[in-house]
Amino acid sequence: MARNDARIRNALLSIDPTTKRPAWHGAPTPIGLLRGVTPETAVWRPHPSMNNIREISLHVAFWENSIANRLTGESVRVPFKMRKTSWAARSDSVDAGQWKDEVAFVKAAHERLVGAVAGFDPARLGKPLEPKSKRIAIEFIHGAAEHSLYHAGQIKLLKTLAKRGGR
Repeated sequence: MARNDARIRNALLSIDPTTKRPAWHGAPTPIGLLRGVTPETAVWRPHPSMNNIREISLHVAFWENSIANRLTGESVRVPFKMRKTSWAARSDSVDAGQWKDEVAFVKAAHERLVGAVAGFDPARLGKPLEPKSKRIAIEFIHGAAEHSLYHAGQIKLLKTLAKRGGR
């Protein structure tokens, strides 16, 4: 079973820290940071050229879904319009129902990634996921965790700035 492999367990700790064993850095996950984010806060941006919480969280979900697709061989598509690859179309307003659905997708994409890693064949961790890929599976798995953590910092900063009215 994949979960018995130490490399899979380690990858799962990076991708999905638990309350029993939180990430060593203490930072919350992007999903944890979305708790309490209102639709207004989700689309607030400190400058017109910057991304907002909604766009960043959907970007994280896009990549978690994409890596899950690569690990499983499936082709689950994202349920949002994109302005460019991996980024949701810009929006300065979102209603409560749409935001709820988008947060549900962020959670579902994360769960897909966790399930894909948990069920991944450990014998394939050191092999490319695709014939032409120069990266091996474990690089994609840890890269997904690093990518999510990077954007979690952005979400935290935007959440804090929005709460303080941009100051």
